[in-house]
Amino acid sequence: MVGIQVQEVMTDNFQKIDIDAPLSEAIGIFEKEDPDLILVFDGNLYKGVLTQDLIIRSHLKWDPTKAKVRDVYKPAPVIKPDEDLSKAAKLMIEVDLRSLPVGESKAEIIGVVNDMAVLERVAQEKFGKGKVEEYMTKDVITLKPSDTVAKALAVMRDHAISRIPIVNDEGKLEGLVTLHDLIIRFIKPRFKAQAGEVAGEKIPPFSMPLRDVMIRGVITILPDATVREAVATMKDSDIDGLVVVNEDNKVVGILTVKDLLLPISKMTEKEARFYLQLGGDASILSDFTRERIIQDIRRFVDGYEDLLGQEGIIYLYIRRFPEKLRGVHLYQARMRVVTDRGTFVATGETWGAIQAVHDALRAIERQLLQKAELEKDLRYAKRFIEKLGLA
Repeated sequence: MVGIQVQEVMTDNFQKIDIDAPLSEAIGIFEKEDPDLILVFDGNLYKGVLTQDLIIRSHLKWDPTKAKVRDVYKPAPVIKPDEDLSKAAKLMIEVDLRSLPVGESKAEIIGVVNDMAVLERVAQEKFGKGKVEEYMTKDVITLKPSDTVAKALAVMRDHAISRIPIVNDEGKLEGLVTLHDLIIRFIKPRFKAQAGEVAGEKIPPFSMPLRDVMIRGVITILPDATVREAVATMKDSDIDGLVVVNEDNKVVGILTVKDLLLPISKMTEKEARFYLQLGGDASILSDFTRERIIQDIRRFVDGYEDLLGQEGIIYLYIRRFPEKLRGVHLYQARMRVVTDRGTFVATGETWGAIQAVHDALRAIERQLLQKAELEKDLRYAKRFIEKLGLA
């Protein structure tokens, strides 16, 4: 435990909206007040949250001039004011939100707590004296300025990441692209064009090189800087991640808010080693299907704990397609397992959500066994050969 309660850093200043309000009303609140999120209520009962990212992505499914808040909002748990900040960090990671509602129950919401408030307060303690290199992601995926927007979107999709540093041939940082910016500039206009809202306007092509769209003057930090300095930099710049460079401006890592929340979250319960973060269409799965997927992933982690390492996060993005076979939808499961032993990425696509997740897990399993074989770990040689169908 951190030993600091949520009520110490929460704020009672928050925005709320009715679940049946038009989505355009929520857009107006974001444009005027710029909150981290809006709490969604059905009468006096809290139902979930609405974020700008949810609205941006909703343009791919809903017409914001006709949609209701209920079409877009996301369920999210309530944290009690006397809970430890480590519990808040854990919930933020699990539900992929930067803020959480605070209250004794869904009928008694008294405020919100956000990730930067948690990090700022915990950084005042011993945690803040740690070095950036202790927590940053070292296995960084980069692209070149000549690469295209289409390639960046594909890489983000395949690796379940939201930002990519752009480097030259020497590995020196030249810019940054983020999924948020690409959606606004390239995806959203295409949706509007289909609705006839941008007739006559030129929509930039996906073949555009990243040098023409990347963010320049990227805010960076050195690996030997302290966590306290990193948190202050992110807050002052209103960003949720930093590119880590060495003294030669070569990219050596990425540090995000989630990277810092993870060690804080682990202070809440010693047995928690891996966190599962569900996204995409996971919210529409039945309770049975969702619980089955969680149980199967838990068994997978337990079965390969000596290969996966001691801790990590499993990002699972589930997409349901309209196609059906004998009444069962086509699903895609994109999985990214980030551990202290490495990063493993796989996709499964087939009929049924559970089976799609199983296909992704089998692909991750093959990667783990191959890694063990390549590292000359004889304990797994026989299993690796069997998985390849050579035995």
